[in-house]
Amino acid sequence: MNLPPPDRSADGIGVVDLTQWKLLKVLPSGSDPESLAVSQDGKQIYISNEDGAQLSVVDVESGKIVEGFKVGGEPEGVTVEPSGKRVWVTSEDDGAVFVVDLVARKVAGSIKVGPRPRSIAFLPDGSRAWVPSENGASLTTIDTKRLKAAGTVDLGMGMRPMDTAMAPDGTQLYVSTGRSKMVLIVDTKTNKVTGSIEAGQRPWGLAVSPDGGTIYTANGPSHDVSVIDLATKQVTKKVASTGRGPWGVVYVKQA
Repeated sequence: MNLPPPDRSADGIGVVDLTQWKLLKVLPSGSDPESLAVSQDGKQIYISNEDGAQLSVVDVESGKIVEGFKVGGEPEGVTVEPSGKRVWVTSEDDGAVFVVDLVARKVAGSIKVGPRPRSIAFLPDGSRAWVPSENGASLTTIDTKRLKAAGTVDLGMGMRPMDTAMAPDGTQLYVSTGRSKMVLIVDTKTNKVTGSIEAGQRPWGLAVSPDGGTIYTANGPSHDVSVIDLATKQVTKKVASTGRGPWGVVYVKQA
């Protein structure tokens, strides 16, 4: 199939005022932005550029791309580790996660994980990370100090893990499974799946409330967000999305 060249004129990162629900401006993102993370001080944004195998760094105040790091092909998930000193990027093509040292300003290394890794989640103390393999129905556990894979969690036949979110106390990891419709619950001490919740149609993005009692999933095909009570492991309601095909969800606590 011959497709027209992509239109990159809309590439960018929108800045939204959450009190007015108003788009304030659009920051540059580099070509084909896929995912992003914000530095702990809010001064920089780290963006995966899928078609350029690059992580772009945007200075929020100046509104400019100030640095770029070459990472693996088709970079996807981007997460700043709890220390704030490194940012991790998954590469779908390489089946690896790349670690960028923000102090030394260089790629510190890469770790092989399962095929088509999507996201990264850390224990609150940053000592371990988990990376889901969409095409491997598994999670790779990583020793973050040694930058080495420490084990694999088998999620079961047919599971297609996508996003990951850590409970505030670090005892449980939540994993969305896209077409598999489920959110899986993984015990972080035993690395075993201890429960599952049917969330909705193709849940992707995940968010956890600060009290650890509720999780939220963005469900693309049904254009809604599921609200899941973790005490009962039930969907308590679904909130219609303001747009089509919601991909991600973020919990924002407002004063």
